[in-house]
Amino acid sequence: MKYQPNRDYKSDDVVMTPPNLAKTLIEHFNPIGYGLEPCRGTGNIWAQLKNADWCEITDGRNFYEYNNRVDYIFTNPPWSQIRKFLQHSYTITDNVYILCTVNHLWTKSRLRDMKKAGFGIKEICIFDTPKEFPQSGFQCGMIHICKGYKGKIKLYELDEQ
Repeated sequence: MKYQPNRDYKSDDVVMTPPNLAKTLIEHFNPIGYGLEPCRGTGNIWAQLKNADWCEITDGRNFYEYNNRVDYIFTNPPWSQIRKFLQHSYTITDNVYILCTVNHLWTKSRLRDMKKAGFGIKEICIFDTPKEFPQSGFQCGMIHICKGYKGKIKLYELDEQ
């Protein structure tokens, strides 16, 4: 039997971060400077950032057209666009905080892109998958990817939110 990918699969990339999780992650990482929430959605992350711009495709502000430098990006992007999202992020910031399932970063192409752009994984903060998220069995986390970082990866586990 030969296995074929499900070509009819449609990803639902509109998954909002619960406000309490957004608050906890922002407090944990404490991003500094002027930031960007490139996938604002309903604003649960953006509203809690101290000094940040935003993009939201449904409001006519496309992240892939955003080219201003920022100190950090803090977001829960569409998981089906992780590679493209990260490639653009590397061109406008030195610090990317990305919420996704941890396995999204462990592909050869994404790790190669990261290394080629001069970035490394500084920290992975894991937590239980929110009930509002698709339940896949993969570990959710907020990953801090930092330009020039070559040290050990810190692993932190949040207590229940």
